[in-house]
Amino acid sequence: MLKRLLIFVLLSVLSVSLMAASSGGKLLMAIETEPVGLDPTLVTAFASHRVLENIYDGLLKYDENMNLVPNLAASFEVVDPYTIIFTLRENVKFHNGEALSVEDVLFTFERIMNPDTKAPAATYYKEVESIVALEGKRIQFKLRIPMASSLIPNFAGVNSSILSKSFVESGANLQLTTNGTGPYYLSEFVAGNFITLTKNNDYFVKGLPYLDEIKMLVMPEEVTRVSALRNGDVDLAKISEPLSLRQLPSDRFKVYRTPVLSYYLLGINTTRGPLSNPDVRNALNYAINRDMIVKLVAFDEGTVTGPLNPELEFWAMNPSEFDEYTYNPAKAKSLLAAAGYPNGFEFEIVASQRYNFDKVAQVIQAQLAEVGVKAVINLVEWGIFISKWRESDFDSFISLNSGSIDPDIQFNRTFHTGGSTNVFLYSNQKVDELLDRGRSEADIHARRDIYNDLQKILVKESPIIFIYSPNTIFATNNSVEGFKSLANESLIFLRETWKK
Repeated sequence: MLKRLLIFVLLSVLSVSLMAASSGGKLLMAIETEPVGLDPTLVTAFASHRVLENIYDGLLKYDENMNLVPNLAASFEVVDPYTIIFTLRENVKFHNGEALSVEDVLFTFERIMNPDTKAPAATYYKEVESIVALEGKRIQFKLRIPMASSLIPNFAGVNSSILSKSFVESGANLQLTTNGTGPYYLSEFVAGNFITLTKNNDYFVKGLPYLDEIKMLVMPEEVTRVSALRNGDVDLAKISEPLSLRQLPSDRFKVYRTPVLSYYLLGINTTRGPLSNPDVRNALNYAINRDMIVKLVAFDEGTVTGPLNPELEFWAMNPSEFDEYTYNPAKAKSLLAAAGYPNGFEFEIVASQRYNFDKVAQVIQAQLAEVGVKAVINLVEWGIFISKWRESDFDSFISLNSGSIDPDIQFNRTFHTGGSTNVFLYSNQKVDELLDRGRSEADIHARRDIYNDLQKILVKESPIIFIYSPNTIFATNNSVEGFKSLANESLIFLRETWKK
């Protein structure tokens, strides 16, 4: 009897495993925003990254616990603080059938580091002295300063995805066409309508991906996405309005919440009128009630954040440590008067209807009015918003920046003078010095002290007014299994998602 029971249990476990691994099928997914360009070296939009991370691969990737693990690299070694060696995985093919080579890796990073490319990730690699091929499909990165540990996480980013040298040199427009090594390839993209990703049967991870196809349907309106999920028109949907969850009964739908490292911000052009004065920007801190924004916009599905997310307990200063995070309209008025604006002033906030930017802007507009500051909201379509961001064509804007597990990655390109995403035109010699020291300091506790000093300056001078980090929310019907969203908002685990 016991023997028969054990056999039954073993067969049951085996059948579940086989069902999960061989289910295949098609996933219909409702997304809020379509990609803005497809070149992984250049794009910064979240919407592009969520697609491209399933088409391209980096040398490294994150596991579900945000640990760095090998990807296109079979292994890697930090030989010393100046030296990183990657060993490239065997038998990897690009979607066009070409084999991945060491030359492709060298070419990718040469392209990133070429100033003419204007790659967002270039800032991360500016201290790379040389990249050379060694025997046995190994690649060595030699650094000018001892920053190997802080550089490592960059190799998992979409902006460091490995490209085919021959494909790029063929003249292909990478903003319109793709050729990666990832679990899916782009089979169709109808702008404003849908993106279809099809299974890469030559993917180097055996048995993955499980799904044969993912169709991402662009549905900017929340009500449309929720209705599509309720009606069975899609299997998975991004939820931006927490109140929408009331329409998704738990017996029919699953909800996935993930606290993320990304953060909402009021970004400021530090060269424009009154906003060029750090004391004015500091005054705005006291006029903004962050807790109220979390309540009114995110319905408490978020956490007030300083320059670093409080989840990063080792690195982050808690928002309660900053006096500027105390909602104090009287002090805001006093600081404005001292700066020469006793009657306030007027400026523009550029926003889009995507990601609730417009709602955050509206709450801030009302709060600033209480201290005599008139914020005029300029609501623009998404493409124009991206263009204004790139060209620093704004007084201020509401946006959502990606966070990171390492302070150098989060801060350097954003706040260093001339940083590749320093659209705020912010320049502070002390900040530059701290960023340079933090990048090269080998002692982790000394690095923390450096970044604590940096966080204090960033809050006081406020080229960015940090607001809150949201929870990312997805909902699926009960046929979907294995779905995960990471703290960096990555959806790379779509490769391990399946349908019953």
